[in-house]
Amino acid sequence: MTYVVERTFRTLDHRFGRLWAAHETFLHTLSARGTLIGGGPWDGEGGEILLVDAPDEIALHRALRPDPLVRESLVVQSRIRNWNIAYGRPGFTGAASHTPPPAAAALTPHERRITHLVLAGHTNNDIAARLGVSCRAVEQHLTRVYRKLSIRRRAQLAPALGATLPAALSPARPQEKLTA
Repeated sequence: MTYVVERTFRTLDHRFGRLWAAHETFLHTLSARGTLIGGGPWDGEGGEILLVDAPDEIALHRALRPDPLVRESLVVQSRIRNWNIAYGRPGFTGAASHTPPPAAAALTPHERRITHLVLAGHTNNDIAARLGVSCRAVEQHLTRVYRKLSIRRRAQLAPALGATLPAALSPARPQEKLTA
């Protein structure tokens, strides 16, 4: 599910400026994990809006709890809404020029995060480190993804999801020769 989180900060507290960089680092980490879709402060830096992908509201709270501004009680108010993205730009809404395979819709948010990282060229070890899980857990998730998509290996993932591989991973790209 996608959630919109609107937060208001206690900006006059002397700790706020000191913790802002740690807050931004935390948000970049959430983004790298695939949990944070986007967001940022509104004018005047009195608060922010975050677009977060989480399986449920409990998982959403668990994901946001380690934020340095939350830990130091500098978030005065937090308003959470479940958001069903229905229209907008094709890449944003998930709508593409073609309909994704029905099995792709059956992937859990965590499976989607992992497949996104795989398609971005990350190894299972990289993904495990980014998500703070074991490599075996990543392998198990990928096995379930493959089963749901009726595929057998990593190279079949992009076509099964109707995605294109980044240029660096494309098998059609000719090998570059190193010159001495």
